[in-house]
Amino acid sequence: MFVLIGGNILIFQSEYFTSNKLNLYETLNFLEHIHTKKDSNSSPLIKISDNIYLLDNIYINSETKEIHIPGIVNLQRGMIELAACADGGKLHESIFLLNIVPYYLHVALLLIGLDYKGGVEYQGDSTTPQGDSLEIYVMWKYNGLDTVVRLEDCIWDIKNNQTMQHTCWIFSGSKIINGKYMADVERSIITTYHDPYTIIDNPLSTGSDDEVYRINDKLVPSKGTAVKLILKKYK
Repeated sequence: MFVLIGGNILIFQSEYFTSNKLNLYETLNFLEHIHTKKDSNSSPLIKISDNIYLLDNIYINSETKEIHIPGIVNLQRGMIELAACADGGKLHESIFLLNIVPYYLHVALLLIGLDYKGGVEYQGDSTTPQGDSLEIYVMWKYNGLDTVVRLEDCIWDIKNNQTMQHTCWIFSGSKIINGKYMADVERSIITTYHDPYTIIDNPLSTGSDDEVYRINDKLVPSKGTAVKLILKKYK
């Protein structure tokens, strides 16, 4: 595990991955140096100011343990299995499209002190994904003002006829298969339907049901609206 302290990356423990564990030691190969914005060509991690870092286009606040991710509304209505994916992912069933490299999000979550303990074995698995908890919020502009809601409020529970139960999402951490980080392959970021390759999964029992959630079209703005997802380490 490694974290940001005083502008430096410090290794507390390194480990080599098994078939489903990310190699944190090798991660340091591209996060070895922190640069200022003027000298950012040789590293994807840039120090913006005290406690604020930019990893590609993911903003990390090492003091508040928050991550800000840019994206857009991908779908405004319909059934879903994902809350968010990256370009090339399951766009036909995801509310938000995030403009990120999935692997970088995994690293960012590690940098704010979260750890992952293993996702489910297969899609729709009824077991509970394991890992540290985080809260997720969605922000967009409406009439020039910021609107901020919990991610769960963007999701409608069909069976209970209400918004998704408020919960803390789980950093399950995807898997590595044949040397490939599977969230980069599948492009799944946050799933409502349990998925072994997602980075963040739904901890609720509804995660084993692919027919329980649709988009809350009374709340989610129109397709193409710019949004920001805010991920916070749960205290």
